[in-house]
Amino acid sequence: MSNYSRADATFGSYAAALGLLVAILLVMAFVVSSRSEERIPRVDYGPDVRALTRSADYTVLVPEGLPEGWVPTSSELDVAGGDAGDTESAEEVAGDGGSEPATWTLGFATPEDHHARVSMSGTGPERFVAQTTGNGEPDGVSEVGGDTWERYRNEAEEERSLATTDEGGATVVVTGTGGYEELETLAASLEPHR
Repeated sequence: MSNYSRADATFGSYAAALGLLVAILLVMAFVVSSRSEERIPRVDYGPDVRALTRSADYTVLVPEGLPEGWVPTSSELDVAGGDAGDTESAEEVAGDGGSEPATWTLGFATPEDHHARVSMSGTGPERFVAQTTGNGEPDGVSEVGGDTWERYRNEAEEERSLATTDEGGATVVVTGTGGYEELETLAASLEPHR
């Protein structure tokens, strides 16, 4: 008689298939865990700040002392109606002077995995706030560092904004996908550039 058992053959195939699946899952877990550290590219916004300081007719505000985890990811400068969003053109365009007010937007990745940006311009406050908030609806006020910031909410873009006009003549709008508390952190960090 033969020692072959159909039950043994079925169990052996089942065990081999299960072992293969476990091995695949372990490899996947290893790959995912080794890639979990996201590396967000940082930008140096210093050249844009220097160019804006030379060309703007308002006090330029820059973030100082943001908590750990705030990563500057983009800087876009529009001086005298011409885009100066990169280092070379920002330095070249800065002295041109023009009829349009200088506008600067600095974007961040936040510690809570949201996006936030601060935008400033010498453009009329109503026009700039409407443009920057995507025609957001008023949503109350926030007190930040003794200053009152108007809150705006844009449901379509799932964004919130804080807006103010500072003593130096700039209209400043902080916008992001996080909550108002996160935006208040960015707004509170803004200091005049020296």
